[in-house]
This record gives sequence, structure tokens and C-alpha cells, in this order.
Amino acid sequence: MIKKKDDYTMEYEVGDICKVTGTWYGGVHIEGKTGIPVSIDREEYIELDAQGKPEQAAAENVRMDEQNGHSESMGDEAAAEDVLERDIEEGDIVRHFKREWVSEESAEYLYKVLAFAQHTETGEKLVIYEALYPPYKTCARPYGMFMSEVDRTKYPDVQQKYRFEKVETKRWV
Repeated sequence: MIKKKDDYTMEYEVGDICKVTGTWYGGVHIEGKTGIPVSIDREEYIELDAQGKPEQAAAENVRMDEQNGHSESMGDEAAAEDVLERDIEEGDIVRHFKREWVSEESAEYLYKVLAFAQHTETGEKLVIYEALYPPYKTCARPYGMFMSEVDRTKYPDVQQKYRFEKVETKRWV
């Protein structure tokens, strides 16, 4: 086990080795300590081989984040570092780089970050955000893309470094 869903679950502890009784698209089913079936999400466990060692794929693709105790894919490591460095959190107002092309009086290309989510089938990290201009569309974008730098080949004259950047003013809240 990598982590528990909550501190109230007594069906398993961090470090327990459990037999898988079934699978589902988002993880596995195990039999808990009291015999109750428990479903565990894909990112909450590591599969072991017959000798009790992590399977090769799991060992290569999962690392433990020691600061907050959750696992994350090594492929998402750069994106995770961008968030820490850039400090974008739920509730923040961000501007898309195309805002440079519209009037400052407009709310166009301003968005509120609603949540960070995970695709239930692929495990891909997503950012859920809402436009602050009509029709107030709610969107989801892959985490890495949301946090990425502006494509300088496509947009060589853009001043903003990142595709989305945090707005420091409370004017648009």
C-alpha cells in the first residue's frame, strides 16, 4: 500500500500486503482485515511479484512524494515541480497568454482554477477551470499542458512565459 484514503479506514494500513480479489478500471478490490471488500484506487498501491518485490513497471513509474505522502507518476514529475514553483492553487485566478491581445478592461482570457482532478480511466492529471467571461464555460485541460510554457515557435511575440499565469490582483474575483 502507498497510502490510505482516510484515517478512519481500519480495513488496511500503510504497508499491508493484500491479495487482489478483483480489478476495476480504476484500481483493484481487496479483502479487508474484517473480510469486507475494499476498492483501492490505482495510485494508492504498488503491485508485487511472486517474490514480494515491486513489479518492474510499478517500480519504474511510481515514486513516493515524501512531503505529502502521495504517489505520482514519474512522467508527471516536471509538471508537479512547475506547480510548486509557480504556486497555482485551487481558487486562484489565472490569465491565458492570449489575454495580451485583448483590452485590460475585459475579463476575456481570465479563469478561476476550480480543482485539480485525475481522469478515472487513464490516471492523467487534469486542471478544472472556469472562464470569468460569458458564457462562463467550465473546462478541463491536461495538467502538463495547463502548466506548460508558451510555444515560442507558434507565438514568438508573446510576453507571458507560461500558458496560464496567476493574477496577483483581486480585481477579477
